[in-house]
Amino acid sequence: MAAGRRTLWRRLRRRTRGPRNALLARAIYGSARALGALPIPLALAIGRALGAGAHALLGRDRRRARAHVAAAFPELAPGAQRALVRATFCHAGQSFAELALWPRLARRPGWIEVTGREAAAAALAGGRGAIAVTGHVGNWELLAAAMARDYPLTVVARRVNDARFDALIVRFRRAAGVEILVRDDAQFFSGVRDALGRNRIVALLIDQDTRGAGVWVPFFGRPARTPPGAAVLALRLRVPLLTAFIERRDDGRHLVRIAPVAVPARGGRGAARALTAALTAAIEAQIRRAPAQWVWWHERWRRQPEAAGSPLLTPGCVVPLAAARD
Repeated sequence: MAAGRRTLWRRLRRRTRGPRNALLARAIYGSARALGALPIPLALAIGRALGAGAHALLGRDRRRARAHVAAAFPELAPGAQRALVRATFCHAGQSFAELALWPRLARRPGWIEVTGREAAAAALAGGRGAIAVTGHVGNWELLAAAMARDYPLTVVARRVNDARFDALIVRFRRAAGVEILVRDDAQFFSGVRDALGRNRIVALLIDQDTRGAGVWVPFFGRPARTPPGAAVLALRLRVPLLTAFIERRDDGRHLVRIAPVAVPARGGRGAARALTAALTAAIEAQIRRAPAQWVWWHERWRRQPEAAGSPLLTPGCVVPLAAARD
């Protein structure tokens, strides 16, 4: 009987997904407009409260986040792990409020401090563009908006499954001056080459287990399947490579760190994996600096090498290697 009720519930959720997503998209858009009109301190406080509410309501995501935090920081007491998870949800809510407030925050002097400008300038000085790598740590949408104020920026993004949610995100990015390349587009690599040819920074987020190609690299002490596209592009196209991270400080303002990454002179699968591991280590270091500002509910370790049949490389990795070589 219980199994039958669960099956019925799953069917009901699938059949009502469209109307629920439409309602949620309208709620998000309406909430963003309302938050954007409020005084900044009040809007940020409401954003944190929305995150706390999500922490209370989204039991599956909360439990997954707790399991991941416990594995990554076993030295923390259980109470500290739970507090960290709650802070992560509050961070997400505040990040949403910051996006709603962005047109006003962008005009505030010193709201976002950028270090490493010289690294970005040096990378673009050759006229061949640059690859920038980041992760879902800090307010990464704010990072893109802030960098687009100073540099020609193209962001590689996944198209959100629901068109209404995708339209909301695309609207914010375009309003901030961010050019978008869709990762699953058939012309993706030619789009990257075109952006680099226009001396743009092409930014990729590589801290999630995606459906495409992947290599196994360490992440918080466990193998994590990681997209090697950034490393492959830097190696094959011989363009400068950067990392860029954003971190919210205690006073609510943000710090952006841009740093150069050395690209090995010789390419190949081993070099791509080693470079991907180095980039992943940089992401982990940033998460450790601000652990409440990462998406701990993401299923980062859902696959492991034993299940995939290879300890180093998943079969799909030959696709970007071949495409980048053309």
